[in-house]
Amino acid sequence: MIEFPSRRIDLTRRLAWSALVSCAAALFACSSKPPSSTLLGDGQVFRSADAGLDGSLGGAGGSGGSGFDLGEGGSSGSSGAQCTPRTCVDANAHCGSVSDGCGGVLTCGTCTAGSVCTQGTHECVAPSDVCVAASLECGLLLDACGVGVPCGACPNGDVCSGRTGQCGACEPVTCGERSCGSAPDGCNGTLDCGACPDGQACDPLSHVCGACVPTSCAAANAECGSRSDGCGGVLECGACTGGLTCRAGQCVAPPPPIECQNQNATCGAIQSSCTGERVECGGCLAGESCVDNRCRACYPRSCQELGAACGSIGDGCGGTLNCGTCPDPATCGGAGTANVCGICVPHACDVSCGEQSNGCGGILECGTCSGSDTCYNGACCTPATTCAAVNASAQCGTVPDGCGGTLDCGGCGSGLTCAGAGTANVCEVCQPRTCQTLGLQCGPASDGCGAILDCGVCPTQGDVCNSGSCCAPQSCADLGRSCGAAPGGNACGGALDCGPCGTGEVCLASGSCCAPRTCTCDDSGPDGCGGQLDCPICPPH
Repeated sequence: MIEFPSRRIDLTRRLAWSALVSCAAALFACSSKPPSSTLLGDGQVFRSADAGLDGSLGGAGGSGGSGFDLGEGGSSGSSGAQCTPRTCVDANAHCGSVSDGCGGVLTCGTCTAGSVCTQGTHECVAPSDVCVAASLECGLLLDACGVGVPCGACPNGDVCSGRTGQCGACEPVTCGERSCGSAPDGCNGTLDCGACPDGQACDPLSHVCGACVPTSCAAANAECGSRSDGCGGVLECGACTGGLTCRAGQCVAPPPPIECQNQNATCGAIQSSCTGERVECGGCLAGESCVDNRCRACYPRSCQELGAACGSIGDGCGGTLNCGTCPDPATCGGAGTANVCGICVPHACDVSCGEQSNGCGGILECGTCSGSDTCYNGACCTPATTCAAVNASAQCGTVPDGCGGTLDCGGCGSGLTCAGAGTANVCEVCQPRTCQTLGLQCGPASDGCGAILDCGVCPTQGDVCNSGSCCAPQSCADLGRSCGAAPGGNACGGALDCGPCGTGEVCLASGSCCAPRTCTCDDSGPDGCGGQLDCPICPPH
């Protein structure tokens, strides 16, 4: 089987929690680059670079990607030296995904309901503690798995700054590079950027004057979204279907969640290392198969090669092999090894309550809980009975009861909505967000109160709107690739497929085409393109 090597993990130093707290007073002075932000739900999002927090393990290589570490471990590299993987204990990580220092990924446990896994330190803490440590009084801060932690809303009249995470007066934007038409000023007002000279038309999306050059969706190669008709009007080029999203006028697969990057997964489904919930990481290109959550080009393997003597098993390329049955009294997997014939020995309960399999097709009754306790994950658990016991300020919505269930905290009165101003489980007057308060440069967005905002289009030709920010997409030539899907896409949230290789060639993980050598007898070994040859033995002379 030819297996493409996974991307190497780019590692950076770990910030200790104590250093984080001491840095909080000068939060954004601690970062060497301007803070980045993106829309998550309807609040301002601060990434690790914004808050002076180290990020969790990410994919390396490719534009726009960043990788993070909790220690000094590294892979063995090209020197050939043996690498000893570290453990979660070595990394002092209690939740989330971290590097094992040898190119692998550790998942270090999940947090209980009501707590979040911090970036960098990988500790389970109360959501409010994360915001306090980062000195944020508003917006959202991403946890170690890319989920937003709400840090509160601003009082009436104030807006949340995308650079500092502090509340302040709204500052209207100016026309800037816009030379015509009307546009939102970001503070619930409207800009009037004037009219165009005679003979020119105002582009309704970029608000720039230019000669009238009619076009169509087909001529512009746009299969979705809105774009200028070239003469002052707007073309509606349709919507995407099948789970695809519109990027730069093309229907493409949405970028994978941050947690997929954390666990170095490019396809299939994984469990969140912060919450244990299912996370979908997408599919593979034609001709590839998803193996261990990585897209790989491969050759099917036989039952004999896989060491399977019975039952069904995957061939490593998306197919299924039937490896036969076992003679009585043996069963397939009976001795505990999958796809191997053996005699099953039933085991006793290793939990304190509920039902459990005995390992041989039977069901064990492992006890019941007393009083109001319930059985949760094999242990007796005392659920909370009131919302106040879980969250003293809860007024509405639902909260977890600590034992796998939820509590209904009720609804809100007239004119109020639950979390209307951004505080979970609190009845508040809904405060509409603006493009300015959300830190958005372009595209549509929810105002948090049921209306849709139009934050415009990117003024620079060729730029695309990526999660509310204008971005210059990269091409295969920019990335130095000649084949295959670029791991980081086009650096603006879109997929980038650099095409197939020639006949007889394979595409390496680097994006280069390679012609593997073929077998001659007694010549097993590397094929020169990352695969291994299993060549026949030469016949005797």
